[in-house]
Amino acid sequence: MSKTIGFVGTGTMGSRMIVRLLTDKNTVTVLNRNKDETKPLATYGAHLSDSIQDLVKSSDFICISVPDDRAIKEVITQAISADCKGKVFISLSTISPDMAVELSEIVAKNDAYFLDAPVSGSAPQVEAAQLIIFVGGDESKFKEATSIFSSISKETFYMGPAGNGSRMKLVANALLGLGIQALAESLTLGQRMGISKSKLIEVLNNTAVVSPSQKMKMQNALSDTYDVAFSLANMHKDFGLIANQAHNTFTPMPATAAATQVTASGMSKKLDKDFSVVIQLLEESNRE
Repeated sequence: MSKTIGFVGTGTMGSRMIVRLLTDKNTVTVLNRNKDETKPLATYGAHLSDSIQDLVKSSDFICISVPDDRAIKEVITQAISADCKGKVFISLSTISPDMAVELSEIVAKNDAYFLDAPVSGSAPQVEAAQLIIFVGGDESKFKEATSIFSSISKETFYMGPAGNGSRMKLVANALLGLGIQALAESLTLGQRMGISKSKLIEVLNNTAVVSPSQKMKMQNALSDTYDVAFSLANMHKDFGLIANQAHNTFTPMPATAAATQVTASGMSKKLDKDFSVVIQLLEESNRE
């Protein structure tokens, strides 16, 4: 059944999710801090909103795709100033588990519901409706939102109470970040031993040790272009969230700590690139 959906955040991921929802004949009202970014979505059939309060009033489900804890708390704080009784807020952002729990409690006090539903995948996956989604929160509301999730994903997992969706996302992104760091080190080692990058990538593409996400990023390495699908800034932010959870749970994660130092190096250079640019960073590192 068609859903009346509000959508806050029209960045790289949000805009593509909105197009997928509209393609599936949902009624979608959109809002973004920079309103000029919402105008192209009107050509797909999206309604444009001038305020979060109006968007909440006109929507049964409010999806949010923003960069971090600060941004989503700002959105929720503004949203609950409207009459939000019975509304379902769906965070499609990668945020800290603690923030997911806090927002769930804030929303519940206003007789509404909060699902933390971070997505695994980047721009190509959302365009093909191939995301994986991890959802925490009220199970009955999760079931009501199933058709929304199915518009943008190939599989959605219900993880239990609020916060568990975000916890699962951090587990997945630890592997994602470490996988590309391992690829960067391997490609750099191979080249310094005298094997060409093109030959390394040709051979690695035919081995069982390379994951699908690593294979996609090897194409970036081959062309030395790192257009953003999942930004270095977001990966570095997620490494910080992972480190915080590791600290709180006394979990040793030495490889993750080392990978974080590489993303920090890229951030210090103000690289507005895909996170796979760590390959380039290691290739250009001091050889002495």
